[in-house]
Amino acid sequence: MQNWAILCSLCALLSLTACHPKPLDDALRGHLAVDEGNRVITEYCQSCHIHRDFDPQRHVEHAQSLYDRTPYTSAHECQVCHVARKDTWGSRHRRTLWPAEVAKKPRPSGQSGG
Repeated sequence: MQNWAILCSLCALLSLTACHPKPLDDALRGHLAVDEGNRVITEYCQSCHIHRDFDPQRHVEHAQSLYDRTPYTSAHECQVCHVARKDTWGSRHRRTLWPAEVAKKPRPSGQSGG
């Protein structure tokens, strides 16, 4: 009987810790301070061999010049242009809102061309 109580307590504790979102999820949702969120997202990007030498400051400056409207031209947060979603099985799918894709969207009222 005591073993069951210990087992149930252990399962309850594990389930509670599994429900807490990881820092990357918080960063992608914009729930962290801008600098902290960008740091977490940058570390995630740099963990991939393709983006190992990624320079976030240079990237932001370059990327802002590619877009034709706010919030992209003034973005300082990674998740403005980059999205990462998890599917049902926990696999992460990354996506970038490219300048050509943004240019096809209607402008919000009150915005003019730049």
